[in-house]
Amino acid sequence: MKTIQTLVAAEMEALAAQVSALLQSDSRLLQEISQHIFQTPGKQVRPMFVFLAAGACGGITPKALCGAVLVTLLHQASLLHDDVVDEATHRRSKPTVNAAWSNKTAVLFGDYLLAKALRLPTQHQDHDLLALIVETSQVMSEGELCQLAHARQYTTTETEEEASRHHLQKKTAHLFGTCLAIGATAADASDTQVDTLRQAGEQLKDDWFDYSSEKLDKPIGMDPRAGYLTLPLIHALQQAPTQKQQEVLQTIKHHSNDPKKQQEVLTLVRQSPGMDYTRQKMCQYLQKALDALVHLVASPYQQALTALIQHII
Repeated sequence: MKTIQTLVAAEMEALAAQVSALLQSDSRLLQEISQHIFQTPGKQVRPMFVFLAAGACGGITPKALCGAVLVTLLHQASLLHDDVVDEATHRRSKPTVNAAWSNKTAVLFGDYLLAKALRLPTQHQDHDLLALIVETSQVMSEGELCQLAHARQYTTTETEEEASRHHLQKKTAHLFGTCLAIGATAADASDTQVDTLRQAGEQLKDDWFDYSSEKLDKPIGMDPRAGYLTLPLIHALQQAPTQKQQEVLQTIKHHSNDPKKQQEVLTLVRQSPGMDYTRQKMCQYLQKALDALVHLVASPYQQALTALIQHII
């Protein structure tokens, strides 16, 4: 990971400076929230995807920087809204905006970031980037609404498993695909290259991590607490006796705020075939993503892009 970060270190510094300048405001509240969020920005995988895709397709241009700012602001806006929906209290070891201020503040600041993101490409006449980010924003919103509508239905059929994948495709994978497509577009890549990179990014899903011990941005176990049956849990329940299925579903339905009960759910999943099953699925996604990258010209950026995809899966 350090090698990848070194390759785009200058670009990531430019990104931080651009975001900071863009969010300058006379409002003390806006400044406080901006500092609270962006002081510890996380791994920043998504803007790295933009820069690496641009580098792999010919070169990192100012347009790629604009694209990296776009995906950074869109992603952060989605996290603010997610934290409100999930009633999350911490992210990256810090209180969430909804916990530190209020739900209303978090939602409105998320809207503010989205507005800033959508305005940026119009100032530079980057209408192709605007089209990509608007479409992605719509798809992500649809995915969140679909998951919310699907939550707490508590079925464990194959259809449920497919629905889980579909929601993740819209919520998570689509943005990864857009990051790579934006980088390629910013480098004036061909339509074929843009589509190939988009397809590679859309293989990246994160439903295994909610039950793993990896340090990610969201708290471990947030999906079952919110009533979402993602792939590891669905498969674990399919393999469990009927009585155990009912116990777990009752826990999710009626004891979502009971840490002891929730730990029992996490333990069940981690000890079940559901983890191995999901790992196998993620390996399949990984191979599809890597197969898409072999058509790029070999370069440090292409190699770093491959390594980053392997790292996050």
